[in-house]
Amino acid sequence: MGAGSRAVQWLLLAPLSGLFGGITALRRGAFRSGLLASRPVAVPVVVIGNLTVGGTGKTPLVLWLANALTARGIAVGVIARGFGRAAGAALLEVT
Repeated sequence: MGAGSRAVQWLLLAPLSGLFGGITALRRGAFRSGLLASRPVAVPVVVIGNLTVGGTGKTPLVLWLANALTARGIAVGVIARGFGRAAGAALLEVT
């Protein structure tokens, strides 16, 4: 990929970056002001994820981390939204 095509990509994606940053700032402000509520949990939580859809190694990392913690005697639970799952769809518990 040449420098010219990278410049074109940047020009196309820069507005989306600004939009995403603005939405993120609004959401963060809604939590800080109490408009959106969060609830504390009694256990440590580790979130593994990003905006990349696939192929970045999230699942292998989760498996490695869960195994490493379990080997140290720490009980682990993994919660996944599930690929393609619609919001509000029935929950499925896997034991």
